[in-house]
Amino acid sequence: MMDRESAIKKYEKAKNNGEVDKDIISLLDKINSLSEYYTTSSCSGRIAIMEIPDIGDKKGSSFLGKWHSEIDYEDVKKAIKKYNNGFLYFFVQSSIYHVVAQNPDAADRLIQIAKNCGFKYSSIRVIKDQGILVEILGTEHMQIPMGLDGKVKICEEDILFFTDIANIILKRIKSKNRCLEEKISSLLLSSS
Repeated sequence: MMDRESAIKKYEKAKNNGEVDKDIISLLDKINSLSEYYTTSSCSGRIAIMEIPDIGDKKGSSFLGKWHSEIDYEDVKKAIKKYNNGFLYFFVQSSIYHVVAQNPDAADRLIQIAKNCGFKYSSIRVIKDQGILVEILGTEHMQIPMGLDGKVKICEEDILFFTDIANIILKRIKSKNRCLEEKISSLLLSSS
């Protein structure tokens, strides 16, 4: 786990390089401005099409399409055209935030805020000298196998249906992100 100064420098560099999800920059800035917290990594939630050589082979997997906003049928079709071998999966992944809290009370406060916004899987991940690593994670996800050995196994109607469902799930994820930012803003106001 990084110390606060190193983590903030890394975040600012990633933000300046366009490597931070744009829709959560404001939230991350607010968290990082609180003396009791700092972020170490995050993702605002995403829809993805992935080619996976073998189940569990994360290192060998590749994104054929990745979006942090709603998509349409054509986005998915373009991604599927890149598929060659292994497994083809359609994913929706919840937002995830790793935040270091200064002490147990701050960690507990953050977990309660996150859970009140619907991030039900939020918990303490690690306790170290630098602080307590809190993982803020929601329940929303979708994982659908669409192909095997380079062959797409679903029809166009399925792709349309999965795309619609993915967008519904992503809207829910983004709504929770907005709730979290509002609660962190309130925390900021109460600390000033």
